[in-house]
Amino acid sequence: MLAATGVGHTSPMKPSRMEAFSDGVFAVAITLLVFNLKVPEVSAGHLSNSLGSQWPSYVAYVISFLSIGVCWVNHHSILDRVAMVDRNLLFTNLGLLLGIVSIPFTTSLAATWFNQGSNAKLAVGIYCANWVYVSGFFMMTIHHLMDHEHLSSSATGTTLKSLWRKGYVGVISYLSATLCALFYPVIAFSICLILAAYYVFGVAEEVSNKD
Repeated sequence: MLAATGVGHTSPMKPSRMEAFSDGVFAVAITLLVFNLKVPEVSAGHLSNSLGSQWPSYVAYVISFLSIGVCWVNHHSILDRVAMVDRNLLFTNLGLLLGIVSIPFTTSLAATWFNQGSNAKLAVGIYCANWVYVSGFFMMTIHHLMDHEHLSSSATGTTLKSLWRKGYVGVISYLSATLCALFYPVIAFSICLILAAYYVFGVAEEVSNKD
């Protein structure tokens, strides 16, 4: 009952349980993305046109798959620098995972309504705002570890400060994409694609390097 109501004190614990739980959530979220891709029901001879008309779904799938993948890599990099987990870090991590498991829904929303005039602005805006939320919780996670050094390990490689600086790129860029979606959804989608490529070929590569 104390755990359910949030009453009481939780002693610091090793990060392995949080990491295992988080990995499962990431795996489910990235798998659910493929269910947004539908096989078109068309008459003979028109399959190529029908597949081509679904291009927003393919683009959204690639963006979200790469972005969730990068989030998983960065999450692993952060947890490598965690020696112990406290209650606040657990709840911050849950907040992050809430954003991650919402990505399949907002991906489907943006892809479905992308060609629907003014509705596309709202749909793509919600999708971009979802990434603002995720980026914000990544920043909160890193900030908490930087403020509570006793929770951090002495792991080598990319530092928390380095991840914090790169996190600003995501927050600012996704905020820009969200605002841009209100006027130019295509440009907003393009910003998200560029960010996915940036993190895949930039940040993810640096995670394995030593300072």
